[in-house]
Amino acid sequence: MRFTIISSITLLAATLTSGLVIPVDSTSGEIIARSELADDAYDAMIYRRRTSKTKKAAIAAARPAKQAAKAQKKASFAGAAKAHKATTNMPARNSKFKVPAGGGKPAHTYSGKEVRKEVFKGHMEAQRLKGLSKTQQKKSPIKPFGNRPHEVPKPGNLKPLKGMTPVVKGGKQHQQPGREWPMPNKAVPGTTSPVRVITQKGKKGNHVFRGVVAHDQSRTPGKGYNDHFQVKEQKQKTKRV
Repeated sequence: MRFTIISSITLLAATLTSGLVIPVDSTSGEIIARSELADDAYDAMIYRRRTSKTKKAAIAAARPAKQAAKAQKKASFAGAAKAHKATTNMPARNSKFKVPAGGGKPAHTYSGKEVRKEVFKGHMEAQRLKGLSKTQQKKSPIKPFGNRPHEVPKPGNLKPLKGMTPVVKGGKQHQQPGREWPMPNKAVPGTTSPVRVITQKGKKGNHVFRGVVAHDQSRTPGKGYNDHFQVKEQKQKTKRV
C-alpha cells in the first residue's frame, strides 16, 4: 500500500509537470485519477518483470547449446592444429603457384603461405564433419581425390600428381583417396575456383601435402574438360641481406 501511494504521488507530480490537468475541484476525481495512474504504473512494472523473466529463461535455455558449440569449435581447432602440424611435404611460404589464363578466364596465383592456409582449412572442415551423416558430409567442399588418369592427357602427363600413392580399394590408410580442398577464387570472389589443394594420408596416419592441381582453363566443355593438371611449385630464391 505504501509503495502504491508513493508511486501514485510520483506519477501524479510528473503528470502535472507535463501539463496534464487533473480535476482538483472534486475529491472523488482526484482519487480516481491517482488510482488510475497507480494501476498503470503497477501494470508497467509487472510487464517489465515478466519480460525480463522470459528473456532470462530464453537465454538460460540456449546457454547449454551455445556452450556445447563453443566447446566443439575449440576441439575442432585443436584437432585441426594437431593434424596441420603433423602434415609433411608442405610448400615453402614464399613459393608461387601460377595457373595460366585461358578460355577468357583469368590467371590465378597463390603463395605457398596461402596454400598452407587452405590445407589448414581442410583439416578444420574434416574435424567439423566428424559425427555428421553421409548426406551432410556430401555437402562439404571436401571431396575425395583418386588421382585418376586424364581423359585427354598431355604428353608425359597421364595422371594429375606423380607423387601420390596409388589408390587400392580396401587397402591401407595410405592407399586411400586423397583429400581435395578448393582454393579461393581471388579473381572472382564467391565463385568456384579451378584450383585445388591435395593431401593424402601417409603410412603413419599423418597427412602429406601432394600438390596443387587445376583445370586447363583453355579447354571447352566436353571430353577432358574436368581433367586436373599439376600446378608446379615455383620456389623463390631467398634474398640475403
